[in-house]
Amino acid sequence: MAEGAENVDERHGEDRAVEPEGERLGRRIEFLFRYVQPLGRRYTLQEVVDGIRDAARPGDSRISVGRLWTLLKGRAGNPTIGTLRALGDFFGVPHAYFIDDEVADRVAAQLELIAAMRANDVRSVALRAAAVATMSARGVDTVRSLVERSAMLEAEAEAGEEGTGRPDPPGPVV
Repeated sequence: MAEGAENVDERHGEDRAVEPEGERLGRRIEFLFRYVQPLGRRYTLQEVVDGIRDAARPGDSRISVGRLWTLLKGRAGNPTIGTLRALGDFFGVPHAYFIDDEVADRVAAQLELIAAMRANDVRSVALRAAAVATMSARGVDTVRSLVERSAMLEAEAEAGEEGTGRPDPPGPVV
C-alpha cells in the first residue's frame, strides 16, 4: 500500500491531506455536473449561470461563466459564501457540501444511488422494448389489450367505481 493512501477519498478522487482547497472544490463541482442531470445530459456552464441568475433575488450573488469555469477547474480559491450558496441551490445540494467532507460524502452516495437507479430503469425499459420488438403481432395486441384494460381499471378505481377486472356479462341476445 502506498504511503498516504489511507487519505484518498475514492468517491471524489481526493487526497484530503495534500489537495489544495481550490482543487477539492473543483472536484466537488465537477461531481455535481456529472451526477445532477435532470435534462438527461450534463449542464453547460451557461445553463448553470443562467439558472443561478434566474433564481437570484436582489442582493444575491451572481456568477459568470468564466468564474464558474475557474472554480470547476480548481483554479480559483476562496469563493464567497454567496457563490457556494448559489451553486448549492442550483444543484439542489446542501451548502455544506462544498466545505464539509462528511456532508460531501453523504451527498455523493445519494447522487450515485440515484444515478444507478436511473441507469437500471433505462436498462429495464430497453429490455422490455427489446422483448416487445421480438413478439408476434398477436403478442403485441395482447400486451396492448392488457395495458388498455389496466388503464380502464385504474380510471374506474379513481372514479370510485369498483372494477372487477372481468368483462361485463353478456346481455340478452336479441
